[in-house]
Amino acid sequence: MLTTARLQNVTRPVLDRIYPGLGQTVEVFRAQVRPADPGALPPPELDESGMPVTAPPADPTTTTPGAGPSLGSWPCIAYQLDAQDHASLGGDTALPLWEGVIHWDAPLHEPGLILVISGGELPGPVTLRPIGDIVDEGTQRVAWSFTARATEGRSA
Repeated sequence: MLTTARLQNVTRPVLDRIYPGLGQTVEVFRAQVRPADPGALPPPELDESGMPVTAPPADPTTTTPGAGPSLGSWPCIAYQLDAQDHASLGGDTALPLWEGVIHWDAPLHEPGLILVISGGELPGPVTLRPIGDIVDEGTQRVAWSFTARATEGRSA
């Protein structure tokens, strides 16, 4: 009988050898969250004319707007869906959709993530926002798979 532990022992080392050959990495960020209750924010300091005196907080990740601190980088493979696959998902053709597989060790079990894919044949980093759950394939902790929308309408 094939148990979860046996499946992991067989597949993880194979994938660990394959990922570096693919040449892509994903940096995972937790999205910045604004409080739902405006009263939870401290009141802004205003001058005599009513203009804010306190500067807005600096974005911790200027290269990835809206992202909080990085959770780390892991090997992956990501690719843009073609128009037929895109349409079968009910996607708007104006927004590029991507699919990918990420190393099993990445902490992707919670919502609210921003993924920045780089390397391989990509001309530059591509920022993606998952459009559904990131799935632990087969619930065996062997690999994560995802479908995501490129921010800024960017394709490869």
